[in-house]
Amino acid sequence: MVRRLTPQHQLTLTQGSVLGELVRNGPRRMSVLAELEGVRQPSMTDLVRRLTRLGLVTRRMDPEDRRAVLIEATEAGRRYIEELVLAREEFLRERLSAMGPAERAAIEAALPALRQLVDPAERAKWEES
Repeated sequence: MVRRLTPQHQLTLTQGSVLGELVRNGPRRMSVLAELEGVRQPSMTDLVRRLTRLGLVTRRMDPEDRRAVLIEATEAGRRYIEELVLAREEFLRERLSAMGPAERAAIEAALPALRQLVDPAERAKWEES
């Protein structure tokens, strides 16, 4: 819902997830990104190609294995994620401030149950933020 209501940020969910992974955890091999996102390598190659055209990621040779390529967020990619996070935080702040204390308490009480719905990998991302 927050993503829908912050339209200035128009990456797909998977593109945003990959870019966020690269910003949070540094360069990754294409195969690792594909595995993390649960997609096949050709799909990840296409996705990375689109992010490269947008100037959000770059490819470079892996110094540990010259046959492999590392994908890395550019400065523009890092700024994009930072702006996205700030926009979503502001959106949520505005929405929460418009609620009464009882509504905010209900949301706070529901958070532990909502976290249980998130798979372990996603839960780790939430706990880092």
